[in-house]
Amino acid sequence: MSLQLVPLNIPSDWTVVWNHFFEINPDDFHDDSFPYVWELHEDIFYFRNEKKGLILDLGWYPAMSSEGAYTLYLVKIGDEETGAEYWANPILKYRSRNINEITNKIHEVLDKEQSDSSETK
Repeated sequence: MSLQLVPLNIPSDWTVVWNHFFEINPDDFHDDSFPYVWELHEDIFYFRNEKKGLILDLGWYPAMSSEGAYTLYLVKIGDEETGAEYWANPILKYRSRNINEITNKIHEVLDKEQSDSSETK
């Protein structure tokens, strides 16, 4: 059985740089016998919105650890010299082990950014 991507409603102004957000149940992740341990790493997805200057990033921290959780970051796009400060001070940081909670938060962020864009037109 192959893994399926979590269905996401991604507005057209967001670019999917990569997406490895698969429908798995982290509640079953207790030790190294979890069959999808390799899917829970720091680089699950990375979306960019050039128009708004934003990055939406999802990872599992600590990577491949049963002690980890999904961590969602919304950060301003910065240049290489100042980029680290944006990651250190994200606009939003949200953690959850629950795939439904993290999916809902992703949609909430994308919907908010989409409605903010519509209001400024």
